[in-house]
Amino acid sequence: MFLGLSLLLGACGPGSRVANEPALTNDTVPSPSPANDSYVQTVTIYSPDGVELVGSLFKASQLHSPAVLLLHQWESDRHSYDDFARQMQKLGFTVLAIDGRGFGGSTMTRDGKPVSAERNNDAVQAMLADVRSAFYFLAKQENVNPYKIAIVGASYSSSLALIYGAKDKQVAAVGLLSPGLNYFGNMPTEPAIKDFGDRDIVLIAAEDDKESADAARNLGANNSKAMTRVLARGGHGTALLGAPEDPNANEILRDFLVSRLGSFIN
Repeated sequence: MFLGLSLLLGACGPGSRVANEPALTNDTVPSPSPANDSYVQTVTIYSPDGVELVGSLFKASQLHSPAVLLLHQWESDRHSYDDFARQMQKLGFTVLAIDGRGFGGSTMTRDGKPVSAERNNDAVQAMLADVRSAFYFLAKQENVNPYKIAIVGASYSSSLALIYGAKDKQVAAVGLLSPGLNYFGNMPTEPAIKDFGDRDIVLIAAEDDKESADAARNLGANNSKAMTRVLARGGHGTALLGAPEDPNANEILRDFLVSRLGSFIN
C-alpha cells in the first residue's frame, strides 16, 4: 500500500512547495452556497481519476489565514462538520469540508459515470489521491497560509488524514476522531504515526467506543509528540463533537488547532 502512496506523493516531501503542484484553476467550480454567506462557497474539486469532489469552503476574511481540511466518516457527508467549520471560520481559519467519494455530492465523475463507496485497495489509493487534491486546492486559496494547514478525519477518514499526512510534510498537523489501527484491513496506521515525526497530532476517542479508545492509546504510544484524549463517553466519529464531557471533543480539537496553527481572533 505504501509503495502506491509513495508514487502518488512523489512530488511531496520536505521542502516541497505549493508552486510546484499542478494548477487546479481549471478543475474547480465555485458557486454561492445556499446559506447566502459571502464567505462560504460550494466548490467542486476534480480528483486525478475524474471524480467530482463536492465541498464547502468557509473562507476567512484575513490574508495568510491558517486552514483545516475536514474529512467525514463512512456513510456521512461534509455537513456533519458544519457547526465546527463555522466555529473555526470565526476564529480566523479557512475551512474546507469535502464529501468523500461515494457520499453526499461526490457520486459522479466529470463525464457522468456513477461513483460508489468502496473499501478495496484501489479505492483506498483513490481516496488518498482525493485528500491530496483537496489539500492543494485549499493550499492555493489566496487567503491561506499554505504551511499552516491541518487535516481532521473521523473514523476511517482519520486513517486517510494520518497516512496522507505522514507522506506529505506540508501537512502541519492532524486531528483524529475515533482513530483505528487498520480500518478496512488495508489502512494500517501504526507505521504512519511513527513516520509523522515531530509534527502535531491529537487523537480523540471515547470509552463507550472501546475499539477506537484502545486504538487511540496504542497510536499515541507510538509517537511522543501525539496528544491523546479519551473521554468517558461521546460515541464514534463526529458524534464526539457533541459529547457531553467538559472539555468535550469540540473544545479539545478547536483549542488544539488554534494553539498549533494560530488564530487572528482573540
